[in-house]
Parts: sequence; structure tokens; C-alpha cells
Amino acid sequence: MQHAISHYCQKCRAANPLGQEYCLRCGTRLMLVVQPPSVRVDVPSTTPHEDYLLERMTMLENTLARLAERLEQGLKLLLRQSETAYTNHALVKSLIEILNECGVVDNSRLESMWRAECEKLNEKTTESSPGTPQPKKARKAKRKASTSS
Repeated sequence: MQHAISHYCQKCRAANPLGQEYCLRCGTRLMLVVQPPSVRVDVPSTTPHEDYLLERMTMLENTLARLAERLEQGLKLLLRQSETAYTNHALVKSLIEILNECGVVDNSRLESMWRAECEKLNEKTTESSPGTPQPKKARKAKRKASTSS
């Protein structure tokens, strides 16, 4: 533990830290305000190893800040996508209701056809191995094949 170097008041003999102009106890102007030679030498506050660690921590903090910004942007995109999906769903539902009221579309038949298409889609996704993602080219080829048939 390092002891603080101090000098003493000429009136009340109280210890005062170096550089203090007035006594902390009695307020007398201190006669001797000096700094020892060891304090005058400019000693670096950090070692090269500490500098390296500080630099690394700064880089990590910057990386985390950029990651947080990207996550925030991703969240905004997801929220916008969900709003768009909800709006599209409401639009399709409204169109189906209007077409059903006009007698153009049979609601029960449309729903059964939609469920059949969903089941086909589920069968196609379960046929591919569930744990391994497919390459983009393979997925595009499957999509093209399913849309062309």
C-alpha cells in the first residue's frame, strides 16, 4: 500500500497533501508547497501490456456497439415485415369476403384448397433433411420446379 506524501502546517502541524495551498484544518496559507522529485517525473500510467488490453477492450466495445446497431436495424425490419404481412393478410381476407358475398368464390372450397396447398408445402419441407439447410441453388431449383408444374 502506498502512503500519500504530505507536508505539515507550520501553525497546527496538520498533515496536508502535496500541492495544497491552504491547511485543511486551520486554513493557514502553507509556507512550503513543493513536490518531491519523484512526483515531478512523468511516469506512464499504464504499461504496454495494459495499453494492449485497453486497445482490445475498445475494439470489443466498438464491435458490440456496431452489433447492437445492426440488431436494432434487424428488429425494425422484422417489425416492418410483420406489419406488412398483417396488412396483406387483412387485404386478402377482405377480398375473399367480398368475392364470397358476390358469389364469385365459395369460401369453404377456397379454404379446403388452401389447406391442401399448405399440406403439400409441409410435405416438401419434411422430405428434405430437417437439420441441414439446403444450398441456395437447390432451393431455387425446387421453387422453380414447383411453380412450373
